[in-house]
Amino acid sequence: MVRRIRGPLPAVALVLVLLLAGCSGLPATDRQESASEPTVENFSYPSGWSQDGIADLPVALETHEETVNNTSRRSRLSIIDEDSNRTTVRAVDTESGTASVRWSDTLFGSDVHSYYSAEGVFEYDRTTGELTRRLDENWTQDRVASHERLRLQRSLSELEANATETVTVEGTTAVRYNVTGIKDPLRVPAHNATGHVVVTERGYIAEFNITRGNDGFTRQTRHDVSEFGNATVTRPAWMPVE
Repeated sequence: MVRRIRGPLPAVALVLVLLLAGCSGLPATDRQESASEPTVENFSYPSGWSQDGIADLPVALETHEETVNNTSRRSRLSIIDEDSNRTTVRAVDTESGTASVRWSDTLFGSDVHSYYSAEGVFEYDRTTGELTRRLDENWTQDRVASHERLRLQRSLSELEANATETVTVEGTTAVRYNVTGIKDPLRVPAHNATGHVVVTERGYIAEFNITRGNDGFTRQTRHDVSEFGNATVTRPAWMPVE
């Protein structure tokens, strides 16, 4: 005859039950918490930036350029007005020593694609089919990106912005700013601005989408950097074969 145990469990049995519960996958109370996610308060702001926005625009642009120079990447910059959309797509391939720029303007119906390599500079007008070859023209990666700096400066000038959250951009931590207005309307042709800016800890401006305006105009500027560190440039099909 089997006698059933009644009343409280003996101390040894109670310890055994607790040990088995721990092995069954139940959460342990003394388990360490995972590392906290970065916040706008502890984000490592690159030179020219702070939690309160753009601390020094020339320094911020210099930091951006120093980070992207000699790095393969693809970038897109679009300026959208009420009657036009001007878009420039740049790609730099540091491994092959090539670059490409495609510029289009819906107002004038322009669509020009340029290819840069050791063979020279080739420019193809997609609307007319005309191919221009400048075999003796020297070019550098800095020159390809020179016009981008001016556009970035105009787009980011006098912006009021504040850091709202941290995000991840192509595997690196970045901070996202909310654009709230214009610091000094007398210095730029706009009275208001909205949108956002994303800057990585590495120091490059990964993205922005900003709309500026006043009583007379509205302009949206969009910019993004992608394939940072691994962009490739292929030889265009319109390139003549020597």
